[in-house]
This record gives sequence, structure tokens and C-alpha cells, in this order.
Amino acid sequence: MLNIEIKTLDINDVEDFRTIRLSALKKSPKIFGSTYSAEVNQSLIFFEACLSNSSVLGVYHKNKIIGLATLTQEVGAKFSHKAHLSSVFIEPEFQQKSIANQLLNIIIKYCKNKIEQILLTVADDNKVAIHLYEKFGFQTYGIEHKALKENDGYIDERLMKFFVI
Repeated sequence: MLNIEIKTLDINDVEDFRTIRLSALKKSPKIFGSTYSAEVNQSLIFFEACLSNSSVLGVYHKNKIIGLATLTQEVGAKFSHKAHLSSVFIEPEFQQKSIANQLLNIIIKYCKNKIEQILLTVADDNKVAIHLYEKFGFQTYGIEHKALKENDGYIDERLMKFFVI
């Protein structure tokens, strides 16, 4: 198993967050709702706002960021028991090394006693990610047809849920 560190990013990690976010958008454009061209020229203030509105976990190997995941808790008295998991990405050269497994384990542990449900959406044709989430107990509760529009085509998204408690 690869020696990695997973930590919650804060405002002091904004450069690392920007680096991995842009890398993710460039290398895996079909799995994100945004695009590299939409974010590459954004100021650091834009990326600081992302960090302040969610819990962003960064994955490091030899002090270099190689992955991330974002967890955003719902607000409001009747919604705050849920959080949305998004932007899960591991650099391609580090994939298939159980890093995503370690990251999901940390996320689930982080949510214990704080969150009851973790929700996520995943491109319906992303079989590797779907298999990973199902292995952890995420269940599909719907399909959003034509959820993402890309040029002249559409991508369906699978809606998945994990009950933490």
C-alpha cells in the first residue's frame, strides 16, 4: 500500500487545492460539472470560497497533492443530517492503488456522529466509480437523465446514497 496522508484542507492550502482541482478538470473532464476553461483563470479568492463552503479532503504523497474529495453538508434544520460527496479524484498515475478506498474510509469515519446520509452523483457510464461506491454500501436511488450537457451530448447521472448510521 502506498504511503499517503489525507487531511482536511484549509485556507493555507488554497494553492494545493487549486492545483489538484485544475488537474482533475483537465484530466477527467467528463466527471465534473465544471470545466478547466471555466476555472483556470479564476483568482485564488474563488478557490478560497470553495474551501470555506465545504470540507475538502486532500490526498498527499511525498508532500504533493494527488487527490481530493469534497463533502458539503446541507443547511437547514430538516436537511442538515445529509451531506453531498463530490469532486472525488485521484491522479491517474495513482489510481488502482487503493487510495480511493482509503479516502472513502476516512470520509465515512469523518461523518460518523455528524451526518446520517452521504449523497453523491456519478456519471452513469463511470463503472469503476460506481463499483467502488457500491463496494462501500452506497445504493442507487435514481437516475437523472441528461444531467450534464457537454457540447452536443448529454451525460446521465446515477444518484447514490449511503446511510452512515
